[in-house]
Amino acid sequence: MKISNLDPFFDFNDLKKNKIKNNSLLKGTAVITGGCGRIGSIYTSLFLHHGLNVIVLSRSKKNYNQYVSKLDLNLKKKITWKKFDLTKTRSVDLISKYLKNKKISYLVNNAAYSNRGKFFKYDAKRLNQEIWGTFAGSMLLTEKILPQLRKRKSSKIIFTGSLWGNITPRFKIYKDLDIGPSPIIASGKAAIQQYAKFLAEREAVFGITVNSLLPGWFPRKGKVERKDYIKRIKDNIPLNRIGNLSDLISSIEFLISKESSYMTGHELIVDGGYSLS
Repeated sequence: MKISNLDPFFDFNDLKKNKIKNNSLLKGTAVITGGCGRIGSIYTSLFLHHGLNVIVLSRSKKNYNQYVSKLDLNLKKKITWKKFDLTKTRSVDLISKYLKNKKISYLVNNAAYSNRGKFFKYDAKRLNQEIWGTFAGSMLLTEKILPQLRKRKSSKIIFTGSLWGNITPRFKIYKDLDIGPSPIIASGKAAIQQYAKFLAEREAVFGITVNSLLPGWFPRKGKVERKDYIKRIKDNIPLNRIGNLSDLISSIEFLISKESSYMTGHELIVDGGYSLS
């Protein structure tokens, strides 16, 4: 059984249904970690729609191949994939060297590696891996790419944060499913969101804006539909429904457009009102 509206990624062709206009974006290249995942693919689709070149960084090429298979030939020429594992310093170093001479206008830190479960058992290796996957890898990549962004004078850095970086999870929502956030994903997202604010202040002198997108409940497709779990989520959301990927389009469109040029250090929450209480 499947839950509706839980597609593995956002199909570029769905933008036609949402009648997205060609708003003014910065020229150059957009770099996106996890650019063909559920949320990352929305960024990728919008950048392609506006004519930018896109470099997708991710550990696996599977989602990328599925995503690109639905693109027209002219769009396929504007998107590139590079293997990237943000839990490994060598991978960060190699990607930084590859990007060294690219004219980057956008850096979207969307990817994350994390474990699940409120009582997840850590050892030193798992702890280090998840810290790098939720915070350190994205921070190091950003610091290495910043010299290029500063040259552009009006670049944008966007982080995909999490509600759990701001508020504590309500574990009762998960019922008997041990799929709630781990201690490190909550702490790591809080760190990345604070880092975004730090950058917003530090990099303003270079004309760089830094903001974060905090999506609410946009659950992934599960092997079995748990209607009781979905109902519990809805009961905690004032708008009484889970999010569809299309609910994020207008927010992301605003973040990447020139219309958000006077906004920096902001956390844009899209959660149907969940975090109100």
